[in-house]
Amino acid sequence: MGFKKFRADVSTAAQKVASGAISGVLSVTNGDSDGNVVIKYHHDSLTRDIHIQVLAQDVSEYPDGNSFLLWTDDPDPPPPVEAAVKVAQDCLSGLSVYEMVAVFAGRLEKEIVRDVGGEDDSLDEYDDEDENDDYDAAYDADYPSDGDEFGLPSSTFRSFHQRAKPVDTPKPLLQRIRRDLRQIKQAGYKVGFLDSFGRTAATGIVSISVRVDKLALSDEAMEAWDVKFPDYVVLLIRFAKKYDPLERVIAQAASHTEVTFRIGKCNKYKPSLHQALGAFAESTHALALDNSETKHADVAHFEKLFISNSLESFLNESFISLLKIRENSHLDWEGANEYFLTRTGFCTEADQPPQPPAPGQASQTSDLAADGHDILGRDHLLEEGPANERSLPLVAMQFAMRYFVKCTEYCLRCHRRLEKGFEALRPYVCSDPLCLFQYMAMGFGPAVEHEILTEPYVVDLLVSLCYTAIQPFRGYGYGVAPQTETKLPIRSLPVGLRLRVPDLLSVTATPLNAKVTADKSRLVFDGEGGQGFVDHLAPARWLAFRTPSESGVFHARVREVNIAMKTAAIDVMGKSAATWAMIQQLPGTAGPALDAMYGPYPGVVQPHPTPAEMGIADVYPYDAEFDSMDDTSKGIAMRHVLDTLPSILEIGDWLSSHPHSTLRSMERISPAAASLLRWIVSSNRSCIFQVDRSRLVTQPAQKGSETPAGGSKGQNTRCQGLSGVAGKGRNREHERILGMDGWIQFRFAQGSPDKELRFNRALQEVAARKPIHKNPTIFAWHGSNIANWHSIVRTGLDFQDIRCGRAYGHGVYFSPHSSTSISYSSGGQHAWPNSDLNITSCLSLNEIINASDEFVARTPHFVVSQLDWHQCRYLFVQAHGRVTHNGTGNKSTNKGSDHQAGRALKKETFYPQAPGLEIYGQSGKPLQIPLSAIPFRTIGPAAGTTSLSPTKRAVHQLEDSDGEEDAEDVSILLTDDEHDAIDGPPTKKSASPASSMDMAMTQDVGGARPPTPANINIYRAMTDFEPGSLDLSSLLRLAPPSFATEAATKSLSRELVRLQTLQSRMSLHELGWYMDFDSISNLYQWIVQLHSFNPSLPLAQDMKKAGTTSVVLEVRFGGGYPFAPPFVRVVRPRFLPFMEGGGGHVTAGGAMCMELLTSSGWSPVSSMESVLLQVRMAMCSLEPKPARLDRRVMAGRKKDYGVAEAIEAFERAVRSHGWAVPQDLRVTANGV
Repeated sequence: MGFKKFRADVSTAAQKVASGAISGVLSVTNGDSDGNVVIKYHHDSLTRDIHIQVLAQDVSEYPDGNSFLLWTDDPDPPPPVEAAVKVAQDCLSGLSVYEMVAVFAGRLEKEIVRDVGGEDDSLDEYDDEDENDDYDAAYDADYPSDGDEFGLPSSTFRSFHQRAKPVDTPKPLLQRIRRDLRQIKQAGYKVGFLDSFGRTAATGIVSISVRVDKLALSDEAMEAWDVKFPDYVVLLIRFAKKYDPLERVIAQAASHTEVTFRIGKCNKYKPSLHQALGAFAESTHALALDNSETKHADVAHFEKLFISNSLESFLNESFISLLKIRENSHLDWEGANEYFLTRTGFCTEADQPPQPPAPGQASQTSDLAADGHDILGRDHLLEEGPANERSLPLVAMQFAMRYFVKCTEYCLRCHRRLEKGFEALRPYVCSDPLCLFQYMAMGFGPAVEHEILTEPYVVDLLVSLCYTAIQPFRGYGYGVAPQTETKLPIRSLPVGLRLRVPDLLSVTATPLNAKVTADKSRLVFDGEGGQGFVDHLAPARWLAFRTPSESGVFHARVREVNIAMKTAAIDVMGKSAATWAMIQQLPGTAGPALDAMYGPYPGVVQPHPTPAEMGIADVYPYDAEFDSMDDTSKGIAMRHVLDTLPSILEIGDWLSSHPHSTLRSMERISPAAASLLRWIVSSNRSCIFQVDRSRLVTQPAQKGSETPAGGSKGQNTRCQGLSGVAGKGRNREHERILGMDGWIQFRFAQGSPDKELRFNRALQEVAARKPIHKNPTIFAWHGSNIANWHSIVRTGLDFQDIRCGRAYGHGVYFSPHSSTSISYSSGGQHAWPNSDLNITSCLSLNEIINASDEFVARTPHFVVSQLDWHQCRYLFVQAHGRVTHNGTGNKSTNKGSDHQAGRALKKETFYPQAPGLEIYGQSGKPLQIPLSAIPFRTIGPAAGTTSLSPTKRAVHQLEDSDGEEDAEDVSILLTDDEHDAIDGPPTKKSASPASSMDMAMTQDVGGARPPTPANINIYRAMTDFEPGSLDLSSLLRLAPPSFATEAATKSLSRELVRLQTLQSRMSLHELGWYMDFDSISNLYQWIVQLHSFNPSLPLAQDMKKAGTTSVVLEVRFGGGYPFAPPFVRVVRPRFLPFMEGGGGHVTAGGAMCMELLTSSGWSPVSSMESVLLQVRMAMCSLEPKPARLDRRVMAGRKKDYGVAEAIEAFERAVRSHGWAVPQDLRVTANGV
């Protein structure tokens, strides 16, 4: 019945309630989102009326397949209301709205009677099951078998309303739920309780998460996937009926396991209940309810990942079935998916995998484990132990994280492994046309609207590259036989999208004949050639037409069709060209040779139409199947469609003025153009971001140009002179490379998410045997014909095709001179006419491992055959008649501004280049590469550390951080006196959390290396800090305080273990802080050194001038820790006070001015790792002013901050901001 039935029932319930049908209920109204209902309840014993929020979780299945969730927004609800909400929660499945209100009102009435002292024998009408029974008692009526061996689709489905009468959750089942969730905690993930699930109920939602920095993703992958280190990847699991343990799920039919998944990212380890409910709501508007909250960083905000739709579909459609197949057939996830697709008919006979191996045969080793992912690589299904001790939520989380981290290796629709080839930063689909169609139709790809609004020049670039790649090409090179066959440079075409385009080329196509009015607003079909036009034209459909008297093809949208008058009212939306340039590439020359010019419609366009032909048009509806055309015809059709597409900036302006709209809502864009644009953006598997954001405007087409000029509605005829910023993406102006005037710059990266890690490993391997520590890498250009770049950004820099010969060996060709690469980058193709960039050539700037003696060749070009030895960093695009980054259109001005900017930058902000191997710009002078543009991991590897990898480092941290979790969540996991060791491996248990902590304190957390000093993998190019250089005797050391408490001591001991482990496993410059753990004699006083600040920061520059390499912090803890914040202050050097122009959140007395360190901002779940990180970030902040050192320090007159002045300055700052001063501040700060 669904949503219409639900809305009607809400109206019916409201009318009945208004007539007094249900005692105590004043009103029932629609909420703010679809499926949301608000109940207003009154009782004389309550001090105020109560508002109960109700959410229908499955509106499309209402009423039988739906269940309701209840909560109240009241910050302090009366106890009877809380009790009624919890108890009634399990009794609201399969009910109508009115029945739901009646059941809840009855339960609330009983709770109120009980609360005021009365007794009601009927209160236990739902308590039909003894809580001491084993949890299996909840499943006495087992589901009948439907013959579904592996949970494949079946028509048998037991809906919610067919279940037995709801019962209270038996205690053994709650204990099983908590035990299963404890295993998730022990595996290194975080568990968040959102509603009553796991507390008092076996139905509801649970959150499982892992922080992004634990996933070993490269910086490029995180940017491409729009996630950040502090974010959490969160899996929400909703159990619509009583929780099924893993062994029961495997035993019963898949359709009987009623579990739903959502996956996204969150700034906290768990979202709020409201956000979680919104994620499961049918309408996307539900997530908009918390818009006011999301403006505050302290509020949990759950949002979709770029891959959420694909993963959620996979989890909800296939996970349970794949789980059953794995258990019964002993396959790994990949093999189970192949088997499942075969059984469901997805695979063809030729694609069918072999039958499952015999029981007992070992499964394949997890590739995540093989890659060094100690925790992500675990497979809970393969762990030894009784079957009834395995956790279903843990298996689901491991499954989700596997396909998230490895998403670029699998098809986003069928999830089969992609063929080996280009390793992408962005995931895509396989070569099956059905997968491509479903990928686009079901919205699994990136939101092209978001891409246009944030990175419009990137979208313009992709469209422009595609446009040049669909023009015929005939090339030859040195040592290569001339190609006589004309072909398109593009390697893959959008087959499978089911595009409908006008068939303007085929000689078998019969156009409709019509007369067109002078203003081109109406077509009249009054002749024989117009017969049957009704079958092809309808309002909102598109058509193309051309007349003998005019060049080009007009594209129009049908506004109205009058069958009686045989007319069609149209709006001309664009015009496409009628000629094509075929390019013959001449290698090593400055430009192309135009081999031929031909019209795509030979014999049709007549130079002198007869009078009888004036006003006659050939009409081609958009109804030809794109997939059935030959490649050349496909290219021509794509070009005509793209000619109608407005400029990307214009589309962005329209989207900005029409929030929540899509491309298909814009009348000027045909369905074919919208699908083609979405394919162009979605199929890009590289990571490209704008450096230039000045808003550029295309110049009007010059006379004689083949580019269609204005005259038609919607044609791009904007004038020059507009200014502003293009896109809402991140500002990367600091990453601009000076000295390349007239070139627009993009950050450019390719390869799989671990490509950067492999590059770093290769770098370390070479550094272990070659003296390259001072200059470990070099930079070089790569140029290629502009028609090749569409394929390059999708398949990478390889040597698959031979276009210009390989006179110097097999490999990728690079040059340190831009002029050399430019000669290979020119193209003679027509540019996309509506481009705001008007691209004429492209170059990439690449970072290469400095081992030129191992190159295939080094003169006159670098020829590199090792694909892991080079990384793309920039893409340079030359825009014809175009401006550079300031948008003035004056090259001399740009040159001057670049020169002035170069003088303003300090030498240390640039990457040091190897003498004799510098990279040269178009002026013939060496270019300076911003240090901020180069990942830290690729710089200055230390010899003898080849075993250290960023992958292992990042994954090891999974074990370190659990301090951010809500204390209540942890306490729930430890309920029932089952004290499993939360921090230990899954197979270990201890008597209590305290004993596990004490045991950890006795272990050598550093492994084979001593834990202090830090891991001496010091990248000398990144830091001048020396561990152990601080004279601790110059600092005041306190004796253990008299106010020490057992709780604080245990918490601090645990924090020290985590930090010690973290420091022993991370590179010094990446960590950014250092502690001498061996010197700690008082748990309540820590000395921490912050170091390795970005050299471009004013603070780092002042420190260098002052001859100091670290900022010394003192952290003092009180007896109330972790419920009271620590006191953090700078000891030395002294900072410039705020009143004198300083910043960095350091007060005049040296204390840190941060709400986090006050009673109003502190949370007991805050870890000291996060505190140190946030203190460091505050010092690095440039807002409102950058941190600077006191001038006395600069002059060599050093004086440490005192504790008394720090306390006074902290109290003044806290009160001025309206924050709460910690109650025991002075006791904590004085350490006595």
